[in-house]
Amino acid sequence: MVDGGAVREAILTTLLTSGTATVLATLIGVPLGAWCSSKTTSFFDKIRVIVTALYGLPPVVVGVFIYALLSKSGALGALDLLFTVEAMIVAQTCLILPLIWGGSWSAFDKTANQYRDTFDTLGATSKQRLLLEIGLARNGVYHAVVIGFGRAIAEVGAVIMVGGNIAGKTRVMTTSIVLETSKGNMDQASFLGILLLLFSLTIVALASFVQRPNVRRSPPLSGTSPPVLMPYDGPTERTVSMMREGREILKPTQLSLKPGTITVVLGESGAGKTSLLRALAGLEGDDVICGHQECVYVPQKPLPLTLSVGFELNLAASLFEKCEPASAYFSEKFSLHQKPERSPLGLSGGEMQRLILSRQLGFAPKLLLLDECTANLGSAQVKAIETELMRHRKEGVCIVLATHNVLQAKRIADTMVILHDGVQIEEDSQLARSLLAGEWSG
Repeated sequence: MVDGGAVREAILTTLLTSGTATVLATLIGVPLGAWCSSKTTSFFDKIRVIVTALYGLPPVVVGVFIYALLSKSGALGALDLLFTVEAMIVAQTCLILPLIWGGSWSAFDKTANQYRDTFDTLGATSKQRLLLEIGLARNGVYHAVVIGFGRAIAEVGAVIMVGGNIAGKTRVMTTSIVLETSKGNMDQASFLGILLLLFSLTIVALASFVQRPNVRRSPPLSGTSPPVLMPYDGPTERTVSMMREGREILKPTQLSLKPGTITVVLGESGAGKTSLLRALAGLEGDDVICGHQECVYVPQKPLPLTLSVGFELNLAASLFEKCEPASAYFSEKFSLHQKPERSPLGLSGGEMQRLILSRQLGFAPKLLLLDECTANLGSAQVKAIETELMRHRKEGVCIVLATHNVLQAKRIADTMVILHDGVQIEEDSQLARSLLAGEWSG
């Protein structure tokens, strides 16, 4: 026989304790995770080990600790919280805090590792960067919160120790199941067990739903005119080299960076083209530091920073007031005929490539670094991109393009830099002539 009143009381108390504990642990754990992720010292490495070890914290240990703390002889005994709902909330918060803290930490770490290069080349403020990181890490944070809630709602030991399983006051679904099972009332125990399972599944389903992009928040495309460009005014002569793990992977390479020019970096796979661009972008070495309207870097495998095409195309204008909206222009220019609310993750490789290029060009750079930006694209798309690059050149932008495409290099290059095994070679050398003739495997 199922006691409806007892079931209702247990459900309400469960939702109150577990829900409140999850909210408190989230408010504490997520900011801690984001903050710890920004630290790279050995001290925080030790903290991570401790937090991870606490994932499996025995509930009875938490129960004993909280009981001792709240007992009359304990440090907080004057609050008279023992055997109350508040004591149960404290115990559950302590139990799940490491899960949410550590899970959020891992989510922010993953985001930072994946998007470090993109963040470093945006020129965004710390606040802007944090907001982008939160958006990108939110799925991992949701997972951590769901896991934390699941452990809180399933908790028995600590809850009984500090709550006392008092009918109509501190009795929750898990302690009710234990009690009814010990009394042989399997109908009520089974009913509560099924309800507990349904609650857990519902929370997981809601969390999955929340992770979907909010189409109503996706900004519309705007700005049918191209952004106003400023001529490059940085150093015109550069000698770039790169060391990695004590090995020189790019020997000193001479570059002429003049306003209104396109320098094409040509070479086989592994010749050092990407290393050269990364050094120029300030991602490795100390040559150039990328930033807003100074330098923009587009890597071989670009990644989206937001949840929708609309956000991606409007990113420059949303971050910097000086950047004019040009999302409609680039969408039309590069045939990105997608709904603004669509997730970038659903795009093809070519569409993603054009989308990220559009996003980066929206920053109106003075120095534009492109790594294989037209690879694997159709002829019409390549032509559209090259036309846009010519517009940038005409406005005085300095462009450095790494490519495998010899024909493209001959079409658009003002100067060429030819690399082989990390070494710059002269254009009139036999090896260079063979590369320019297409007699290479890369």
